[in-house]
Amino acid sequence: MTRKPKSNDTYKKMHKWTNILAIILLLSSKVTFGQISNSWTFKNESIGYMQTPKDTIYIQDRKKLKKIRGLKCTDTTATFKGFTNIGDKISISIHNKKFIHSNHTLDLSDTVFKFMHNEKRVDYLITKDLIDGRVAFGIDGNYPNIELSDIKIQWNNIRLTIPDSAFHNLYETHLCLEHLPVEAYVTKDKKLLYIYISASDGIASYCVKFVFSRQKYLTRIVNINEMTDGYDFLDGTAKDEE
Repeated sequence: MTRKPKSNDTYKKMHKWTNILAIILLLSSKVTFGQISNSWTFKNESIGYMQTPKDTIYIQDRKKLKKIRGLKCTDTTATFKGFTNIGDKISISIHNKKFIHSNHTLDLSDTVFKFMHNEKRVDYLITKDLIDGRVAFGIDGNYPNIELSDIKIQWNNIRLTIPDSAFHNLYETHLCLEHLPVEAYVTKDKKLLYIYISASDGIASYCVKFVFSRQKYLTRIVNINEMTDGYDFLDGTAKDEE
């Protein structure tokens, strides 16, 4: 179908409402979302964490994919160098760095006051958790100690394009956590690479799944649900804890 000129107001309105209707149908339909069953307890919550509902196509059970092995890590670096089962060579390096709060704009909380007996007193705090104007993951009213500073990936002879926006509001990331290490997988069709990272702890804990094609970064999904295994939540396989 040939797209009509953008100056056609009627077409613009139809296109706008078509997109809105498509999103409504996607969220309310009774079909399976990628690997997300419509009956899964956390379906709507999972979709809510995505940058777009279309990212449901990236929800896959990592246990059924090709795992990239050979992780070497420290608190500040995680690296993989491996081959897929069709001989593709993939090199991954991920780095943390110390968070220097003087280099950032912090808007972590607001204080709400009230007057009692003509005296101004603190009533409560509103947690905002904004760093450089963006929601900061991994903190709860305080500035972080570390930040994810870069990701570099080479797939065969192609160095993937990865913008800073892919990771620059992710804090307290664990690159060498024994019980939940960084993991990387290639999809069965050899077209996509997934990287899983866990971060922070307690109420501020989260996990993130990065999605890459063979040429570039595509999207990410962040999970702040306090599941035993946050990676399972990202895969749509986590069980409801009773």
